[in-house]
Amino acid sequence: PYDVRVNPLTNKIYVSNFCGNDPTCVSNGTVTVIDGATLNTTTVNVGLAPYQAAVNTVTNKIYVANSGGNTVTVIDGATNQTSNVTVGNRPQGLAVNTVTNKIYVPNSADNTVTVIDGATLATTVVAAGGDPVEVAVNSVTNQIYVANNTGNTVTVIDGITNNTNTVNVDLNPAWVAVNQVTNQIYVANSGSNTVTVIDGATLNPTSVTVGNAPYELAVDPVTNKIYVANYADGTMTMIDGATNNTTTIAVGN
Repeated sequence: PYDVRVNPLTNKIYVSNFCGNDPTCVSNGTVTVIDGATLNTTTVNVGLAPYQAAVNTVTNKIYVANSGGNTVTVIDGATNQTSNVTVGNRPQGLAVNTVTNKIYVPNSADNTVTVIDGATLATTVVAAGGDPVEVAVNSVTNQIYVANNTGNTVTVIDGITNNTNTVNVDLNPAWVAVNQVTNQIYVANSGSNTVTVIDGATLNPTSVTVGNAPYELAVDPVTNKIYVANYADGTMTMIDGATNNTTTIAVGN
């Protein structure tokens, strides 16, 4: 199991299993659907090497990026029936704008982002930077932020026009998250031990020093705190969103 996502409206949990039931990992993967009330499970077949998933709570659709090929599997949350959408090569992350019903899929081997229309499953291709791996959506401003891991940039996509801007960040951006309340974007740069804070209004970047090899981060919009997992040193950095001051917290290895 690699990734887990929750639909809080249906109380269903979706777990992408990278190798499915094949320990050699040469067969297609699966998604386990857990009923939150009973913990009963259902297995749904998806594509090769499912990496991440995303949930549209409005439409009750679940999107799974199959990183071993060039597809996204769409799961109907009511029936568990599936459809496949062709995207670019090696999709890894994906994110949903529940307001516009658009899904954004970075294709790390193609340096592109596939935009899927959730209503029709029609696709549009948008150019990104080098090795786009992760994406986050601000549904309030309808702006999409793509972390380009080897390009050391973030591609900003306008959700209306698909026009793009580029913001320079630090080395090897690996994760991106948005605080929709403050319109600040946080980018974990795993190769430089920093988080870049991008102002959504101006696209001006600020660099904040964190721990060793920051990989994932998460935003609490209520407290305006940002939590950064430092993969290589057994710590988590907490960033105060108001001041960018940091606190280091010891966790596991």
